[in-house]
Amino acid sequence: MIKRLNIIAILIITFLASLLFAEKGYFCVIEKDTLSVNTENALESTVDKYIVSLGDRGFPHVEAILDAYVKKGENEYFHYRIDKDSKVMIDTVVFGDYSPREISLLSRYITLPESGPFHYTLVRDMINELKANTLLNVEDRADIYKNGLRLYTDAKQDIRFDAIASYKQEADRQGVIGNISLELINLGGLGRLASFYWSRPTLGVNSIDLSYTEPYIFNKPFSVKLAFSQRYQDSLYVKRDLDISVLYHMNQRSDFIINYVNEQISTTTVGSDSGFVTQNRSGSNLSLFWRSKPGNISGSVNLTSGLHFALNQRVSRSELTAQLKLRRSILGANINLLGGYVASKDPIALYDQFKLGGANFLRGAYFEQYITNAYVGWKIEAGYFRRAHLFAFYDGVIMQHENPISHHLGVGFSLPAGNNRLTLALGVNLQESIQQAKFHLSWNMGDL
Repeated sequence: MIKRLNIIAILIITFLASLLFAEKGYFCVIEKDTLSVNTENALESTVDKYIVSLGDRGFPHVEAILDAYVKKGENEYFHYRIDKDSKVMIDTVVFGDYSPREISLLSRYITLPESGPFHYTLVRDMINELKANTLLNVEDRADIYKNGLRLYTDAKQDIRFDAIASYKQEADRQGVIGNISLELINLGGLGRLASFYWSRPTLGVNSIDLSYTEPYIFNKPFSVKLAFSQRYQDSLYVKRDLDISVLYHMNQRSDFIINYVNEQISTTTVGSDSGFVTQNRSGSNLSLFWRSKPGNISGSVNLTSGLHFALNQRVSRSELTAQLKLRRSILGANINLLGGYVASKDPIALYDQFKLGGANFLRGAYFEQYITNAYVGWKIEAGYFRRAHLFAFYDGVIMQHENPISHHLGVGFSLPAGNNRLTLALGVNLQESIQQAKFHLSWNMGDL
């Protein structure tokens, strides 16, 4: 008898505990579909996903209205009524007030949908692709009229100014080194670019670069770029290049480039004694550039290979830059792979070698501190990426050099500055003492 009473008591206690500690159940009822949600806060997210699913099936105008609330025991039921207009078919996409050439250019910036039902997610992807383009101002909205979809964009009339500065001291001289660039965006029409670039990477070097790009010749996916550059090197030589490039835009995210360059190299008496020869050279380069769609995971690859030749000289030069960007909420990482190789039967001149170090790569070094014929390098950055950026970085390289392996660690901080970013980085070469750390101040050195 006592044993039976104990069992009954245990059952009663278990039942009361289940009532006391029972978890509430939340259910979203939409168009006779009953969806279980974990918490009350997840209810709104569930309704939003349901509306998006209808938007992806051709219904751009959808409204969810709470019709009834029912509580049964510990379970709560939220009944929604869906108000949707008729299905919409899209066969035309309009960007704004542009010329036929500019429409051709814009059409290649995004993946246009095929004729068919309205698809909300595809439209969002189109807007995000347009927003990733530096030539455009893009509003975060779209309108529908009959079978047409209108996106709101206009060409940026922008002047972009970038600068990098660092202080260097040598035994017999000292001063500021760095570079300044000026870019005129959409000069007289969408896609036209003009730029000026001045650089003083070391105390003995001065260089300038000028360029102009005419996009989409005859409304075709071909652009032409003209460029002039001059580099003065330590009273040894002056090198002037005149370039013409033809860019074939294979699709929205891939370009193939053919480049021809005429090179004039003039040297001084000191330069001749050092092995430099006054000469004219010709060069041709082939390049392939690819970038992914914008998103939490994105990347790009730029590969260039070319041959430069004079009367009795052949120099081949290849270079690779690849980037992977990872973003999750406010945290992120950038992973970069870099490499270069130059080869010739003759001794390779300084102007053909790769010059590494500075605010962009190997940030524990001076600008152009390392001169090499071949290298493989990497940059890894990780940290907080929001409006302000706070990150740690690790730069490394394997190269043909008296010190073939170099590792650089540091931290960086970046803030928006108009259309650019102001970045301060402190890096140290692990082969040197912490007292040899380098400060690099940059004005928009890229999207860190």
